[in-house]
Amino acid sequence: MTMTDIVYLNGDFVSKASAKISVLDRGFLFGDGIYEVIPVYKGQAFRLSEHLRRLDASLKAIRLANPYKAAQWQSLIDQVIAKSGQQHLSIYIQISRGCQEQRNHLAGDSLEPTVLIMPGPLSTDVAELRPIKAALLEDIRWQYCHIKSVSLLANILLRQEAESQGCQEAILHRGNMLTEGATSNIFLVKNNEIHTPKKNRYILGGITRDLIIELAEKAGIKVQQRDIEVPELLQADEAWVSSSSREISPVTQINDKIVSSGTIGPVTKAIHSAFQSFKQALIND
Repeated sequence: MTMTDIVYLNGDFVSKASAKISVLDRGFLFGDGIYEVIPVYKGQAFRLSEHLRRLDASLKAIRLANPYKAAQWQSLIDQVIAKSGQQHLSIYIQISRGCQEQRNHLAGDSLEPTVLIMPGPLSTDVAELRPIKAALLEDIRWQYCHIKSVSLLANILLRQEAESQGCQEAILHRGNMLTEGATSNIFLVKNNEIHTPKKNRYILGGITRDLIIELAEKAGIKVQQRDIEVPELLQADEAWVSSSSREISPVTQINDKIVSSGTIGPVTKAIHSAFQSFKQALIND
């Protein structure tokens, strides 16, 4: 067993192979739970406070009490990082509502939540800009996409459909209105201004999304968070998707429409450079 095989599960540090949950766990039976993914650079969880705030918001949204205070979360995450033996990795957190004696849609009031903290690999090529092709698909997900729920079947189906079209991501819309990617947030550039859909119940507030907006405004680039119609995306000068795991991925083709002449645009490059500088400063601190 290597150190990277060790996970935290319900109060114990155990190997992935021996980590077990009950068949009556509500996360397993109903997808009744939430999750969070946190990149780790040089042994430090990236924007941990922001990730923990989002985790707490998701728990509140599903009416589940947070099992730990922020300091306890940090201690546990630090221990998982230390036990992994890795400096650069990804931390996956999952909290389900727990187990009950019989399968029942209604949960009891006294259930103990199931808590998992699991290390995983972090892609080493995200620091480089790698253009992707995206499929524009109807958003078939539920009405509460602002919750980081473990119920991701619709997202999986959308990613599968995008893959079947030779694409690396699905960009979603409800009717004529843009929402987000299947696993990312979406940005577009028009006349050197950045535009991104405003936060609502159909959009997960990405930690990387918020940082990109901060960095753009600091660099003097105007950012508009607003309702965006699909034709605006297709007529954009540049586009990219973002997430904690992928960071920034330039979109140079959407279905059969070429974006930015098939090249990486100057605003995309500027934001990517600012993001990498911000990250490097944290690593060097």
